[in-house]
Amino acid sequence: MFNENPEAWANFIFSKAKLGDPRRTKRVVQVATDLAASVGRSVAVASENPAEIEGAYRFARNDMISPEDIALAGFLQTDQLVEQRPLVLSIQDTTGLSYKHSVCKELGAVNSASEQSKNPVGRTLYVHSTLMLDANSEQVLGLAYQDYFYREKKVQGKSHQLQCRAREEKESFKWQKAQETLSARINSTSNIIDVCDREADIYEYLDHQISTNNRFLVRASENRLLHQPKGKVRDIISSLDIRGYYCIDIKQKGGRKQRTAKIGLSYEKIELKKPQRAIGQKALPLNMIVCQEVDASDIKEKLCWILYTTEEINSVEDARKIVRYYELRWRIEEFHKVWKTDGTNVEALRMQKRENLKRIAVIKAFIAVRLLQLQDLSQNNDQAKEIACTCSFSELSWRVLWARVEKKKKQPEQPPSLYWAYYAIARLGGWYDSKRTGRVGIKALWDGWLKLINLVEAVEIAKELEIGG
Repeated sequence: MFNENPEAWANFIFSKAKLGDPRRTKRVVQVATDLAASVGRSVAVASENPAEIEGAYRFARNDMISPEDIALAGFLQTDQLVEQRPLVLSIQDTTGLSYKHSVCKELGAVNSASEQSKNPVGRTLYVHSTLMLDANSEQVLGLAYQDYFYREKKVQGKSHQLQCRAREEKESFKWQKAQETLSARINSTSNIIDVCDREADIYEYLDHQISTNNRFLVRASENRLLHQPKGKVRDIISSLDIRGYYCIDIKQKGGRKQRTAKIGLSYEKIELKKPQRAIGQKALPLNMIVCQEVDASDIKEKLCWILYTTEEINSVEDARKIVRYYELRWRIEEFHKVWKTDGTNVEALRMQKRENLKRIAVIKAFIAVRLLQLQDLSQNNDQAKEIACTCSFSELSWRVLWARVEKKKKQPEQPPSLYWAYYAIARLGGWYDSKRTGRVGIKALWDGWLKLINLVEAVEIAKELEIGG
């Protein structure tokens, strides 16, 4: 899925974009190529010459080009990959792009939906995205959905009045909207599991998924009433039998210390009872998985996940596999980080109008996915050790990389492994495995990749000069 050539990648993602004029499609491919070759840099710096700079800015300012049409071209390429996989995780989440320059006047009057929040100087452009992962290889397939929105004003009214609004008028409708949009594009969603965090614990959303026979996995937030067994969700947890155990490493964060947590795994068939003001079936049959930290009397905030799913659970192995699917939800948070700051730096854009900003932001979103795919190259270490790096690198690229990283070692007759190439690029980017995790950060990986591109380009230029002489 990762293509080392920025132009080939840009052609694959955007060459079929229907923008009303072939010249516009050609331009979006050129802009994407330049930005992919100079990740994190501004449009002006990424463009090679004044003519391309002017062309890129005309593209960004062209009101005849829809950001949605640009994105759709990339979504359709992702759809093709999704249809080829036996099982795919469709991970949804929302993030905010923060700006403080003149574009703020087009991003509503508030930065938060809360009436208690003070209006800050900046404004936020919210984006709800869907990232597709191969459930078996755990590799990123692509971006399948994005919806940009902002909050024009604080939502006023009493609690019951707000709850009685039409479903489509509520911001929480975004979870269902994303799923419906995907279903309308793909021939069959039977191989897709929708994965969402606690914000999606909405009765109407769960009801929609069940009534349309969609597969999903949602982390519970509300302590809901149960139709079967009687009581509330959190009340019955203590009565569930622990079916198995596993351990996870919890990273240090804030005042929380790093630790290895022992988790007790339980699961049960339940029926959620319809809340009084909710619209939907009187009860929703689900499988519930509970992950509770055990043997940790000295921990104040123990880990406890409650997951709702339509997936069948016939064994501890089934339950653990489904929990793993939820653990992979962090990949979309990683996508947001790469898109916003650690990779493409979309929050540094200084376009003066909202739509202009979105045209470039959409392209950068797909570039952020490309960076994740670069990181995925050696995720399966055992498999990567058996695959030649020529599956993703040209011969010139890996030979230049070998000469730069291995220094005085003799060039091998056969291409080294993909595993070697992954860590060679990381070392070229200044990475050192100080935490002994073996995982390379995006920044170090991309720094190494840019250095390799520059080295390869220098070798190609040297060859041309030699031929010319």
